[in-house]
Amino acid sequence: MDFRENDLQFGTVRSVDGSKVIIKANFLKKKLDTITYHVEVGSFVNCGSVYHGDTICIITRVYIEEIEKRDASILTNQIVELDIVGSANQSGKFTRGIDQLPHISSNSYLLTGDQINHLLGVVGSDQPSELPKKYFKVGKRSMRGAGDVYFDLDKFLGRHVAIVGTTGSGKSSTVANIVQSILRDYPQPRVVFFDIHNEYPNAFTGEWENKANCIKWSNFKLPYWFLDLDEFIDIYYPEAGGTQKMHLKDILERLKKNSVDEETMKNKITVDSPIYFSFEELITQIEALRENQTASKKEPFDKMLLKIQSKYNDNRFEFLNGNRDESTSLSSYFEFLLGLTPGNPTFISVLDLSGLPAEIRTVCVGVLTRLLFDYKYWDMDPENLPLALVLEEAHTYIPEDSSTKYSLCLERVEKVAKEGRKYGISLIVVTQRPSNVSSTVLSQCGTFISLRLTNDLDQNKIKRLLPDSLGEQSNILSTLRDGEALVTGDAMMLPGRVRFDQPIPRPKSNDVRFHKSWTEGPPPGYEASNITNAWNIRQKNI
Repeated sequence: MDFRENDLQFGTVRSVDGSKVIIKANFLKKKLDTITYHVEVGSFVNCGSVYHGDTICIITRVYIEEIEKRDASILTNQIVELDIVGSANQSGKFTRGIDQLPHISSNSYLLTGDQINHLLGVVGSDQPSELPKKYFKVGKRSMRGAGDVYFDLDKFLGRHVAIVGTTGSGKSSTVANIVQSILRDYPQPRVVFFDIHNEYPNAFTGEWENKANCIKWSNFKLPYWFLDLDEFIDIYYPEAGGTQKMHLKDILERLKKNSVDEETMKNKITVDSPIYFSFEELITQIEALRENQTASKKEPFDKMLLKIQSKYNDNRFEFLNGNRDESTSLSSYFEFLLGLTPGNPTFISVLDLSGLPAEIRTVCVGVLTRLLFDYKYWDMDPENLPLALVLEEAHTYIPEDSSTKYSLCLERVEKVAKEGRKYGISLIVVTQRPSNVSSTVLSQCGTFISLRLTNDLDQNKIKRLLPDSLGEQSNILSTLRDGEALVTGDAMMLPGRVRFDQPIPRPKSNDVRFHKSWTEGPPPGYEASNITNAWNIRQKNI
């Protein structure tokens, strides 16, 4: 494809300085067919020539230069600053880096949407025509005539994703649109949502309903025997000292080994093995250990029993302690969690975690992350079942905080961030406060989708993570429209502003319409007793 459309030639190269090119523009808008193209920040330009090849640049600044002449008259020049982002190789595909800088007086041409997508290999590529295709559509570039935006799925999920934006900027809709687009274009994806506020089940109704497994809080289970030693202690007895941890380790390991009949397997069981054991037997053995102590040494065991029994009998912990006589197998749990039920597969799992007790939320998110990572670790081929984990409200459980309250969850998620790519497990980190999210996790993300950010700390952290080629575009984070984002990274090699398509249906994250409710009043059948009853039984209808 020719990337020099004569009707879109708008100026000539005036100076070249490293990666920056200055253009003297003769026009600031050009028309091709029925579309008017504007020379504006974020637009893509080819300022190469037939002699040294196509140099692909992005506009970072447009301004008027005034020069006073000897006769006191003013000469004005229209100046456009570009940053070089790469070049087109001999087959017409985009590649980072260039062989030769543009020549002085080379013509500059605006690029159309079709030209940009051809450069990226989305159209006119050598990809096989049969499904699954490598690219999926998510929206349009914000500049007029710049065309549709496609993400490279392998690169999008290959190195993790960060989706950031202040409340109301369209994060949840953007996430829902991306996952709906994946569902539309790929027959068998596997995405797991950690849905802290129960927003996403509504986005996967209608045409998506048969493909989604929306697990209500009332049906969510995380059996206690799946916990490793650190997780068990953090949930049931976080105040345990070194000696008490040692006693718990010995008892738990013995109980798990006693649950296995085969002698050769018994010798391989550790305290961290996800093997069923009786909680009542655990308490019985702690009581027996207590009785063997002298009177002065019984107090620590009294505290241990009190803490563990109180949480075991607490209704809020029913998701951990339920089905006490039923030893749910690890395989059946993952079949349920990942939609692998024979004869009835699903591809999107939305875990409603809104009912997690506040004091153990971070630990439980860490447990789920570790379980899914271990599942992928023991799958010898990472391409058997690649997973994507959507971490909603990530700042609430993987913060930039070294306190012990978050340490277990941070360790689990950071391990996936650093090692997950090798095992086919990817993170989609979603947050409204990127300044509060672990830098270790964010630094491992290969694609950044930055919606509107109004807080200086959030803006500065994201700017430090974005590439220099964005230039002045990174200063518009506070003025982006709802559903508009600055996208950069592996999934979209030519960075820029994107207007994401709206998901159909949308998640339950819309702004409340006060004017409607305060005009029409409560709906028919509204009764406070219905709310208080649901409150008492801790079950929220979706």
